[in-house]
Amino acid sequence: METANLTVVIPTLNEEQDLPDTLLSLRKLTSDIIVIDSGSTDATVQNAEKFGAKVSHHKFSSFSDTRNFGDKISRGDWILSIEADVTVSPDLSREIKSAIKSDRFDAYFIGRLNKIWGKYIHYTDWGPKDDCHIWLYKKGVGKWVGTVHEEFKTNKRIGRLKNVLRHKNYETVFEYIDKINKFSDLAVKQGKKFPTWCFAYDFCKRYFYKLGFLDGYRGLFLSYLQAVYYITFSIKSYTKSK
Repeated sequence: METANLTVVIPTLNEEQDLPDTLLSLRKLTSDIIVIDSGSTDATVQNAEKFGAKVSHHKFSSFSDTRNFGDKISRGDWILSIEADVTVSPDLSREIKSAIKSDRFDAYFIGRLNKIWGKYIHYTDWGPKDDCHIWLYKKGVGKWVGTVHEEFKTNKRIGRLKNVLRHKNYETVFEYIDKINKFSDLAVKQGKKFPTWCFAYDFCKRYFYKLGFLDGYRGLFLSYLQAVYYITFSIKSYTKSK
């Protein structure tokens, strides 16, 4: 049975490879899907329209702005705001329908199981317990904030779903390094501040405290590369001030 009062919002930019799987996974959840495209030059828009999604074009200024725009034009009483590279399992679809029907909470945390370099990561501060954010919420109960890592903020009743989103995250190390460069640029432009020793703290937290060593070499490299992010940010921030 279709959940008529749920709108799914998906921001996109050149997501022709992953978007079809995401849209296919939503078929038993709802047909009310809005793709907010920020200027794709590949087949993203055509793929979205092929699956029956409504496409709205919106110039990118920040991730939060894009999601808030999607929330504004959505028609559902509830909104599931996700990324173009995640899939919703049948179990999660059933849980979402049940959550909406119960009306016990106004928003829900949903964990993400990240697939990085060909394998799902369960630790290293990347597991579903740590990568858990509000993705499902009633329309109008809050808003998205933040430029780089956007978060949905609300002071209403918040629950947590048991099932998780499956996230096809970084496929190659090159892709991860590219994100380090882009995100560190954004962080410098925002004027963010991190302690000079943050790289060492973050590595130890991920690899030891968050049991990254249980993720094998991926846990080691992810911990190391995230430390590189903070070093890169510090160098860019220092050179900019000179």
